Amino acid sequence: MLVKKLWFRFFYSFPIQLLLLHFRKYQILLIFWAILFSTINGGFAKSFGGDALFLAPEYLGKVNFYSTTLIGIAAAVFVMSWNITTFILHSGRFKFLATTTQPFFRYCLNNSILPGIFILCLLWRGWQYQRWQELNTIPQILLLAEGFICGYLAIVFVSFFYFFNADKNIGKRLFKKFGGPRDFLRTVFSPNQERDENALPVNNYFSTPWRIRRARNVDHYNKHYLENIFKQHHFAAMITVGMALIFLVIMAYLMDYNAFRIPAGASVLIFFAFLIGIAGAYAYLLETWAIPVLILLIVSLNQMVKNQWIDNRNKAYGLNYRDKQERPEYSVQSLQLFFTAERSEADKKTTLQILENWKAKFPADTKPPLIIINTSGGGSRSATWTMNVLQRYDSLLHGELLRHTFLMTGASGGMLGATYFRELYLREQSGLLKGPRLYDSIYCGRISRDLLNSVFSSFAVNDFITPFRNFNIKKNYYAKDRGYAFEMQLNFNTDNALDKTIRDYREPELQAKIPMMVWCATINSDGRRLYISPQPVSYLCAPDYRYPTSGTRDVDAVDFLQFFSRQHAEELRVTSAIRMSATFPYVLPNVFLPSKPIVDVMDAGIRDNFGQETSLRFLYTFRDWINQNTSGILFLQIRDTRKNDISPIKQQKDLGDLIFEPLFSMQSHWMSMQDFDQDHLINYMEGYFPGKFKRLIFQYVPQQADKGAALSWHLTSREKQDIARALDNPANQQAFRQLQEALTH
Repeated sequence: MLVKKLWFRFFYSFPIQLLLLHFRKYQILLIFWAILFSTINGGFAKSFGGDALFLAPEYLGKVNFYSTTLIGIAAAVFVMSWNITTFILHSGRFKFLATTTQPFFRYCLNNSILPGIFILCLLWRGWQYQRWQELNTIPQILLLAEGFICGYLAIVFVSFFYFFNADKNIGKRLFKKFGGPRDFLRTVFSPNQERDENALPVNNYFSTPWRIRRARNVDHYNKHYLENIFKQHHFAAMITVGMALIFLVIMAYLMDYNAFRIPAGASVLIFFAFLIGIAGAYAYLLETWAIPVLILLIVSLNQMVKNQWIDNRNKAYGLNYRDKQERPEYSVQSLQLFFTAERSEADKKTTLQILENWKAKFPADTKPPLIIINTSGGGSRSATWTMNVLQRYDSLLHGELLRHTFLMTGASGGMLGATYFRELYLREQSGLLKGPRLYDSIYCGRISRDLLNSVFSSFAVNDFITPFRNFNIKKNYYAKDRGYAFEMQLNFNTDNALDKTIRDYREPELQAKIPMMVWCATINSDGRRLYISPQPVSYLCAPDYRYPTSGTRDVDAVDFLQFFSRQHAEELRVTSAIRMSATFPYVLPNVFLPSKPIVDVMDAGIRDNFGQETSLRFLYTFRDWINQNTSGILFLQIRDTRKNDISPIKQQKDLGDLIFEPLFSMQSHWMSMQDFDQDHLINYMEGYFPGKFKRLIFQYVPQQADKGAALSWHLTSREKQDIARALDNPANQQAFRQLQEALTH
């Protein structure tokens, strides 16, 4: 009997009934908790560094007491929004709350199971992450935890102070509404009230964290009086939702200032808090009309986007989108008419002149080896690896690596690292490099700085809350979205080294002071490549061979500089060229181009993640000159993944594998299939340069296979160290010795 009684008291306690109610009603609100729990435990968005947003939050470029304090504040805002929303939706089922002092406080106290587990889990995972990923000491970790707890408690105290004052005002208003003392008591204690079918039985509840009380029977209370108490509290609660919206709008307008770029994890938590509050207020106010109104809102929003009444599409910064009559036609026929054989021949002559200028850097009676550098995509991991490789080996070769390099191309993060190193190399050649020398580790530190923070912060604030905000370059206006935040943060990280237009590189490339560079992107509508270069490169836009029965060229790419010349293509920002090459789906917005019809572009890795196809076409085009004027080709591939690697194969498959594996099988092996295809092409290419073609691969191989750097725009301290140590991998050392031998003979 005692066990049964204890079980009865436990099951019908307020915390347990509340927890069960969350799973029975409005389960959509639990999605936010599921996402957060999965993220911090390395499930959701793990490969993109999602856990780092919460476990290693950065503020002003540092993970410290202040950054975790902001995460604590945001976590408290989210928890309070959860409490407020569920209080609005569920408090009517627990009428006894209306008879207690501070009913909202009592509700929050008994609704602490999910928030409590989340906070403990976050602190524990934060401890593990900081200890083993960020390599912090125990005192440092305790200081970070202290910051989180202080931020969390500060918001909790402020919130309860607000609601305690609201409780007092509500009591005074209700006393006046129901008349004097006699009328008030006569109205409140009105027997024979009809029973509320939605009410849930509660036996006991926590009145304080250390005291349990029996729930009061409220059958003798006036039903309308109880409802009035809850309505007054609901109104006070919805005011806080409005305050959250105002805060997000203010943050959107202040994001251009570093001090107001709060950690991305904090932005996500505040955004979730806002969504929960909106969902709760929406369901509470509309009740049975909620679903029909939601359908109407979706249809209306779709029409506004379709008719471009709301147009927050991302644009390439520097391009002119205003003159719609001047836009080039994008169709198969117009591309064939534009990228003619005559145009290709004229562009070849320009590049041949650059080749001659490149050769002139070496003694007249020698034939120097020509280096082609291909970099792979892979976010900050690839950018940092590329920077490490170029710095280390150019240093050991006393500057000969970049001196012999004629072309650099690739995809995504690899092109970010290559672009930054080339800019530093140009500054050193011109005597404009201020501060540390070219090979100083500070530059690897800068390129490996966090970019994910600003992207997710903008995604949570700008893209959803204030999509109408924009900025201008000259007379052209562009949306202030996560693409803008990415470029702004990239310029900040690199000390504005890349705050240039592609036109600024035209002359240095013509004079062969620096290697030519071709940024690539993929046109989403048909899979064609988009080639972005300061030089005209239309010879890359179609195979160089001719069909004997056809005079037309199979155009499979677009030369950005020439096709969009009327839109001032040469004014494209370098950071936009990098971003167009690195537009991973959803993380960064697709860039729309001013053609007729409009087309959008995304990550170069969809078509060629290694940049090798572009290089091979270039080599084939200039094969005669290269054979006559060089001692051979050093074909360098800098990649952030192991070549010819086999992922662990499941010996036992569950139901999920049987359902989803056929859908995502090709996607999971996309890079491997590109490798096999390109190896096939490279074997053919060697035939055009007999005895003169040498391929060298520098690949990032983590010291522990299961602890490699994440494919993300955020790297931990351990991951940065792991990437740098990969230079000492035996295979990379052997490839360097081959490179050194080829350049010294």
